[in-house]
Amino acid sequence: MKNVLLIVTVLFFGAFTSAQNSFQNKTVKILPKSKLKITGDTNIKSFDCVFDMKFLQKEYPIEYITDEPNHVRFKNAVLGLNTKGFDCGNGPINSDFHKLIQSEKYPHILIELLEIRRQQEGSANAVVNITIAETRKEHTFPVEFSKGEVSNISGILMLDIKDFKLEPPKKLFGMIVVKDDIEINFNLKVKK
Repeated sequence: MKNVLLIVTVLFFGAFTSAQNSFQNKTVKILPKSKLKITGDTNIKSFDCVFDMKFLQKEYPIEYITDEPNHVRFKNAVLGLNTKGFDCGNGPINSDFHKLIQSEKYPHILIELLEIRRQQEGSANAVVNITIAETRKEHTFPVEFSKGEVSNISGILMLDIKDFKLEPPKKLFGMIVVKDDIEINFNLKVKK
């Protein structure tokens, strides 16, 4: 009986260990044709802050494991956005945006991909950690994708700036106020 228990224990822990070590490594390249922008709104008009892809690292090593046919988990899949890469169209809006995200103190916005759960062909739910000004929040949102030599991954991630302890700037003695909701709109061209 002790031998049977010992064999079962060894097999169980052996299977657990091999499952943990089954993450695969891959390097992905985000192509310059990719697009990313942050859109916000004030009580007067909206604004777009477009990210210049030249500020993006070209290749990203990632680790992933497929738990189930439609579920992929990731390790170390972090996209770092240098805040200097955002251009909102004019000087005062750029200045306000960089004050909002505290880019002097925190020069990067981090987007860490945790998992993808495919819903149907060409669409999935992505789970990410977003870190802005040292505050990290987990978000789940829908993405669309196409497979091929170059994959296209697109989606819109809605954020509340208050979740990141950010204080929206007020202009003209509080008459112009930035609203709390912003969106990150992306269309990434990825080569494996």
